[in-house]
Amino acid sequence: MKISNKLFCFLMAVFLVCSSLPIKVFAETPRVQEPAYAKWGRLAVFETGKRYPDYDIVDYLYVGRTTVQNGDDVERFKLWIRKGATEKGVVITITLTPGGAFKNISFQETAR
Repeated sequence: MKISNKLFCFLMAVFLVCSSLPIKVFAETPRVQEPAYAKWGRLAVFETGKRYPDYDIVDYLYVGRTTVQNGDDVERFKLWIRKGATEKGVVITITLTPGGAFKNISFQETAR
């Protein structure tokens, strides 16, 4: 009978220790698909940083994609940049060939 009491006490101790440990549940986070314009948005941010190295990029807006008459696709972004108390907007236009390859990039400063 002594062995079974010792065994019972041991099992109760193990149970109490194990029941006090937190239970962790690992769930896989769903994968979010990157939008089609993300590649060109990264290019717009990178090139704006090179063109305006003393400015901080404050805000980013994807304006949209259009197709021009010759079949080229045009991606437009607007970035808000700041240097001290000076702020301005920059519209970045990225032109792509009909096959989706980079053709050129242009910048236009805006007041708002």
